[in-house]
Amino acid sequence: MWLDVLRSVLYGMLVLLLAGIAFVGGVFVAKKTEKEPFVPVVEEVAPEKRKMARDFVEFALAERFAGRHQEALDYLQQAREQDGTLRGLDYQFALTLLDLRDFEAARSAARASIAKDEETSNAHALVALITLEQARKEGLADAVREQVLQSVQQSRETDPLNPMPHYVVAEFYRFAGQPELAVDAYRRALERVSKSDSIMVSTVKAGLAGLRLHHEADSPPLKLQSVNGIYPPEQLFFGAADALLRGDQAAATDFLVQARERLPGSLFEALMQDSFFQDYLPDGRVSLPSSDVPQP
Repeated sequence: MWLDVLRSVLYGMLVLLLAGIAFVGGVFVAKKTEKEPFVPVVEEVAPEKRKMARDFVEFALAERFAGRHQEALDYLQQAREQDGTLRGLDYQFALTLLDLRDFEAARSAARASIAKDEETSNAHALVALITLEQARKEGLADAVREQVLQSVQQSRETDPLNPMPHYVVAEFYRFAGQPELAVDAYRRALERVSKSDSIMVSTVKAGLAGLRLHHEADSPPLKLQSVNGIYPPEQLFFGAADALLRGDQAAATDFLVQARERLPGSLFEALMQDSFFQDYLPDGRVSLPSSDVPQP
């Protein structure tokens, strides 16, 4: 039980961290590769091109949060055409290619990120996750244990506070049938996740897990808690989940539309990736009015 709840909470937290960490705090600054000789003639990227590239990356992140991974990849390719020097771009390609199950291309992009010393700790952990996912698909997870743990160790050495390598270790143990070790690794990852990035996600995902576990066929409708007559965003997600459990998709859609209006698009889409909504909504999506859907 703890294993499923911890995994659910951590997945949402790490979706936010992995998708945004490469593009905050000055990550768009171009960085020359030290291994290559200096080339005197360097084409400067025009400010308008760099801005357009950044916008394409933001569109890509939104598409990936929504589960539209091919569209995300298309936006990343457009970003590269505008400014191939964006720091962290290879890492974002690797994440998206992993979602598309193109393991070799994802691994190549992650290693390119490492070679440029961009998102190095995350990229090492991502190499481990790519290896694990590919082996899992082929039924050979046990055979890659050493490869996975070696990449995890490289990730830890680069950044001891990074939650991602611990999450990857937990995933490995979970699919290896060692839940006790997985729970411990999930907890270690949880300890390293920033509260500012995780409070809303952890609150909602823990609540969704609880609703799923305790729902019974004759359960009465959930009584939502309002503040001055207004439902906080997390209550709107709980109301939607309760409605879906009772088979009332119209009510669920109404709650989710309200939540979409109240939250940043990236946070809303990240929460919609929770396994609860993926299981209970057709194609894991809710049909929102066109006016509520952000346009690139």
